Amino acid sequence: MLSAAVGCLAAALLAEAFLLLLPKGKTVEAVEQQSICLTIDVSGSMMGSPMKEMKAAAQNFVDKRAGDKLALTAFSDDAAIIESFASTNEDVKNAIDDLEAEGMTNFAAAFEKSEKVFEELAGSHKTLLLFTDGENTVGNPDKAVEIAARLRDKKVRIFAIGTAEADGKYLAKLTGSKDHVFFAQSGELDSAFTKAEAKIHIASTVGSGRDSHTLVFIETAGWTVFAALGIALALVALQNYYLKKPILPTEQLSFVAAGAVLAGLAAGFIAQMATTVLSAIHLGEIGRVLAWSVLGGLLAFGMVFVIPNLDKAKALGFGALGGFLGSLGFLLMTTMTGMAGGRLLGAALLGGCIGLLVAIVETLYRKVWLMAVYDPRHVSQVNLGTQAVTVGSGRGDTVPIVGVETKAGSFVAAGGDTVQFTDSQGTQSLVPGDRVMVGNVELVICSKEVPFSPSKFYPMKMSRARELMNR
Repeated sequence: MLSAAVGCLAAALLAEAFLLLLPKGKTVEAVEQQSICLTIDVSGSMMGSPMKEMKAAAQNFVDKRAGDKLALTAFSDDAAIIESFASTNEDVKNAIDDLEAEGMTNFAAAFEKSEKVFEELAGSHKTLLLFTDGENTVGNPDKAVEIAARLRDKKVRIFAIGTAEADGKYLAKLTGSKDHVFFAQSGELDSAFTKAEAKIHIASTVGSGRDSHTLVFIETAGWTVFAALGIALALVALQNYYLKKPILPTEQLSFVAAGAVLAGLAAGFIAQMATTVLSAIHLGEIGRVLAWSVLGGLLAFGMVFVIPNLDKAKALGFGALGGFLGSLGFLLMTTMTGMAGGRLLGAALLGGCIGLLVAIVETLYRKVWLMAVYDPRHVSQVNLGTQAVTVGSGRGDTVPIVGVETKAGSFVAAGGDTVQFTDSQGTQSLVPGDRVMVGNVELVICSKEVPFSPSKFYPMKMSRARELMNR
């Protein structure tokens, strides 16, 4: 579990470096520089702690959009342009800190001033982010709707953050979609601003033309490929280390890498397509959950080719569950830390969950297994089933034993707790508690009813060990 988490996190760091190497202005973080006008309600109802909380959340938003151009307008009875797009982000933060609450709420004035902010602005990625804590109380609310529609026709995306007292239907008219409206209770404004920031990010990259879609896919698929490689290589390396085999032999490395790349591409494709389609019905985040679940299921299923006798259906199901849990961690971390932080911490959770659930499948559902005792302190175990588990000195042998021939013996579960062991002397039936020697390694058949511990019985004679177990 920890190994998979660390492996995926390391791969995610490489993925972040990959994003930075993409052409400037072409990454998911910003297809081109964004121009965002913060339009803030400073009516009298904001006085006191609401104003303090709003300032902190808005300034945190400014920090997250360090590469963008920001402007600030404020409104109550009337509205004013506080900072234009010519201002620095630090100027905007200072201006937010200087805002004071008084008066009533005039949305028409707010949108008139905000429209002026955008009049001389070039570029295609323009956004208005409105914050309000209530309903329109002065001026003509229909005029604000008209101006908002005019802004949207000019390709200005509009998003709104409202408190519980705000009119959701009216805000949906202003933004053009209820999917662009975010509500927050007292104490949750920072989370609402973070959600709006993430939605602005998605809106700036999806639906921007063929080139933008291609770039989004390159980034999304590239990132998931790195994550898949990290998890797969970590799980395989840990399995090989446990079985006393070479950590990542060349022939296995190419196989694992190819499978991980295919799984990552599949998950990246699903992430882009599902998010785009589901965003139309306000369920865009489900696309990420679906993609991470698919990635988890595919990676866990791939371990079937590495871990002998791992149940295929259970590996697929539990791996998908691990991906689902990882996706929830991703969404939570994104809300708390932004996109990059969410990806990194979500990757660690994804790797950890998949590793944990693969281990659960391997141990919880096994019936009989083989314990290889190299010495009292060095043991390894492998599940037994219909797939033959071989022991010997060959690179393809499941359990490596130095000093004996290739495929010196093989174990196959014959039904129930019976195991067939075949070597050069022939085939014999074994049951849990039986043991055979191949070279200098003792091989013990175990089951849930006979969970044999080598440190307790080794190097006792078999008769004495059975005597202790029967007590």
